[in-house]
Amino acid sequence: MMNNWKQAVSLNRTAVLDRWSSAGLGMFPEHMSRATPAGEALADAMGTVLDNIGGGVDCREGIERLTRIFAVQPLPPSKSLALFGALCDLIQEFIPEDAGREACRRRMDEMTLEAFDCFMENRENIYRLKVDEARSQMHMLLRRAVS
Repeated sequence: MMNNWKQAVSLNRTAVLDRWSSAGLGMFPEHMSRATPAGEALADAMGTVLDNIGGGVDCREGIERLTRIFAVQPLPPSKSLALFGALCDLIQEFIPEDAGREACRRRMDEMTLEAFDCFMENRENIYRLKVDEARSQMHMLLRRAVS
């Protein structure tokens, strides 16, 4: 019997990753296949998160890659980050009641908050780039008008 939720993730990694990837791909406005570059990047980032689910730099890297993918999509943060709630539900299906479900839920909450920070940072960068581009275009138009 498993006494640790992290062991359950390790033992059932393929099943968890497959179902979590399907949930992630289903969030995109258009149906996306796993075979697309974005689908592969999503699965790779999710795999990194699962492999380092206890925390650390590698888990943070996976979260950053995931949120970067979702930040460029026309989805609100609540929908994008619901993916971590789905992961918690998936993991809980593989662990017995006494195997640290509360610890698992706390870790997923931490990951969700970390993902929110990353998501908003990525969105801010996107909007900053848009503003810089608009300024540059305006500057070029003004230069043409003056000359």
